[in-house]
Amino acid sequence: MLIRAARLSDLDDIVNLVDYYAAQGALLPRSRESLLEYLPVLGVACVDSEIAGIVALHQLETKVGEVRTLAVAPGFHKQGIGEKLVQYAVAQAEKAGMTKVISFTRQVAFFQHCGFQIVARETVPAKYFIDCVGCPMLSHCDEVAMERVLTSTTFSSADDSGSSHPIISKVAGIGQ
Repeated sequence: MLIRAARLSDLDDIVNLVDYYAAQGALLPRSRESLLEYLPVLGVACVDSEIAGIVALHQLETKVGEVRTLAVAPGFHKQGIGEKLVQYAVAQAEKAGMTKVISFTRQVAFFQHCGFQIVARETVPAKYFIDCVGCPMLSHCDEVAMERVLTSTTFSSADDSGSSHPIISKVAGIGQ
């Protein structure tokens, strides 16, 4: 498995995956145009040449990111791909100098397994003013606010695999 930045050629598969989970109510619906704009912050997990999952790291504040649009294709469940996608997003946040990553989720146990803790929604005001105000679920939101405080990480210069971060190299399968 390789986790890498999304490419324009991935867009159809990303749209299909988001549409699949939006139809089930697991993700908010997103237009193709919205996902195209979102492409620079999306990572994809690839197994052979197939998109097995997606994740986005959205910057809410200078030092705060949000893991969002996390989805694993049905044929790839129970293989640890979701956890690796979260690790990838966290590594991207660390690389960008963020000190905290949040997620609003219904998958509390999964995110706790990934090192996140439940927090009060009020501790993430940027999320509310950027996303929640316009959300169709605002009056009956059932998502739990969670955060992972990032430890101070030092980054070595790029190694021979081309990655500047060991987690990204390991998770992404760079050089494998």
